[in-house]
Amino acid sequence: MSAILTLSTELAVAVKDFDRVIPAGQSNDRDIVALRQRLLLLCKLARNLESEVQIYRLMEAAKQGRDVVEQLATEAAATFVLNRDDNVIRPDFGRKA
Repeated sequence: MSAILTLSTELAVAVKDFDRVIPAGQSNDRDIVALRQRLLLLCKLARNLESEVQIYRLMEAAKQGRDVVEQLATEAAATFVLNRDDNVIRPDFGRKA
């Protein structure tokens, strides 16, 4: 099974391929140097964007988890029996008092 393709890894591969064709430091052409710098910048930006998306997805999953926990807690609290004599909530385990 192949690895999952991401923009940052593909840009890193493109930088390596570019360096194999024209090694860094061998060309003094401004356009080549600028292209290499731009590719490296795009690689960093892609990594940042991927991290941001991953954080957003984790935040959404956590929100859904909180909603589920809140629903389960509400359902569990509905089974409690209130004793009218005091303010303590006592669970009803099915035993007769």
